[in-house]
Amino acid sequence: MFGSRLYGKVDEIPGLGYVATKFGHINFVPLIPLEGWLVVAEEGNGWRGQAISMSGKSVLVAWARFLFIVAGLGSLLFGFLAFTNLESSNAILLGLLGLACIGGLIASYKWRWVTHASPERALEIAQEAGISLEGIAQLRRLYAAPEAATAAAPAQPWTPPES
Repeated sequence: MFGSRLYGKVDEIPGLGYVATKFGHINFVPLIPLEGWLVVAEEGNGWRGQAISMSGKSVLVAWARFLFIVAGLGSLLFGFLAFTNLESSNAILLGLLGLACIGGLIASYKWRWVTHASPERALEIAQEAGISLEGIAQLRRLYAAPEAATAAAPAQPWTPPES
């Protein structure tokens, strides 16, 4: 089974979408990154969105998630085989590697630095996707609101750095 599909979901922007990379795959193994996408909706087996420049973070996350799965399952399997052959030192090391891979996989879906876009990155993505000035202003307000609630000093309007 081969074709193309999205992998490496990262940089979610509330109310807008997320960044993913369209990969050429064989048996659902992401092999060749083809193009970056800002995905605004998923519909059945497809998606709606805007093609954007490829995100290195999305590509690396897609490959890392695949490696975490393969290395984790492989090390757990070989660790179990080593345990049944009474090679406890190898079994412990392989078991720890398997647990580390499982932890890495879970972290790749939960770690906010991976899953959500920073304010600067959100504005960069929105501008590249051709979002209207009104939409960009809404993003600025969205990202400025939490900062204003936690700041000790009065909130200052947030403006992105010039790019």
